[in-house]
Amino acid sequence: MATTTINASKQTYARSGTQSTWSAARDATSSLTHTNYTTTQVNNASAIREYYDSGRKGDAYIVRRSFFFFDTSTIDGTITAISLKIQGVTNGGNNVRVAKSTAYGGGGGSAYANSDFDGWTTTNGLIPTPYNASNYSWTTSTNTITLNATAISNANSDDYLNLVVVGGNYDYPDQEMLLPQDLNSGIQFASSTTFPQLFITYTPTPTGYQNYPLGIADDEFQEVNGVDKGDIEEIIGV
Repeated sequence: MATTTINASKQTYARSGTQSTWSAARDATSSLTHTNYTTTQVNNASAIREYYDSGRKGDAYIVRRSFFFFDTSTIDGTITAISLKIQGVTNGGNNVRVAKSTAYGGGGGSAYANSDFDGWTTTNGLIPTPYNASNYSWTTSTNTITLNATAISNANSDDYLNLVVVGGNYDYPDQEMLLPQDLNSGIQFASSTTFPQLFITYTPTPTGYQNYPLGIADDEFQEVNGVDKGDIEEIIGV
């Protein structure tokens, strides 16, 4: 087994804007505005948000989400475990979920577009593809979220992982907020403490000659007739 860290190549915060109904905020086909982050550290206290208020001007709902793209094509082997690490800031204690996203053109070839805001659900925009098992309670330090088998499989087959972090109480399950609340989870984008990253465990692809002679185990020989096994492609056509 080996381990490596892959930093996010794309980071985006996007918001629905203030809407008069829950469905208009949660199922918005486009974000009102978004911000892309690169290498400059920025604190965003409401990078993930579920908001509802009711007053004389009527109901007001807001949803905010954070999108990340990771290129895993440099990993020479099979990924067996992934943890998502994001530095929190301000506003801890609220639940979040991680889901598959189709932002950035799906494979990372495009910048985030406002139309990517709802590109994280299937079946008429209702059912997300989960990338972690259950609600994770956000902290104001380094958040380490264990990703599931679906995320691992996609990172192996696609050579990338495209994900979104959303509110876990209302946004992820599409549960309408009935009482006034303002649930925020802050992110330190491009953090110098913990840059948004994947901590990956993988089994390296074997190198060198693998058809071990006479049943000898790999770790029991280094050379064949004085030639290092890493330089051997075949022996007598095998």
